[in-house]
Amino acid sequence: MFITQKAPSRRTPVLSDQVQLFALLTRDLIRANEQSEGMGLEKFFELPEYQKFVLAAYACGFVCRDYSPMDGGLFEQMKNRPQEHLGACQLRVLRHWLHMLLRAERWAGNWSSHIQEALDSGALEVVVDRLERDQTLLEPEVIEEDAGR
Repeated sequence: MFITQKAPSRRTPVLSDQVQLFALLTRDLIRANEQSEGMGLEKFFELPEYQKFVLAAYACGFVCRDYSPMDGGLFEQMKNRPQEHLGACQLRVLRHWLHMLLRAERWAGNWSSHIQEALDSGALEVVVDRLERDQTLLEPEVIEEDAGR
């Protein structure tokens, strides 16, 4: 067995421990952003909470090697009207949106921050609330039937 540098597939399950870690670090970033309101992009990119959030998104399987690009208009609608668009979608859509958020952040370089915009719009809070509380995102429990043993 070896350490791989290949991102997971969109078919790779996200474990509940990964979700808990991602949610914890996302909450830390939300708090840091609120406390540092009005800071410039340079300071935002230097926040340890920002760096941990980005690492967690990759490490926890929210950035995948095989997602096709999401429609840019839909991505923006989800970011700008998060409750309407992210408030009830399936996990695969949340994961795809997070994937696009991290890819857009990388593409923007240091010129803008889609992550900061998602924080300011409340989109990341909607996503993390759903990941923490929405039971419909959980894999259904497999109930073993008594086989007459």
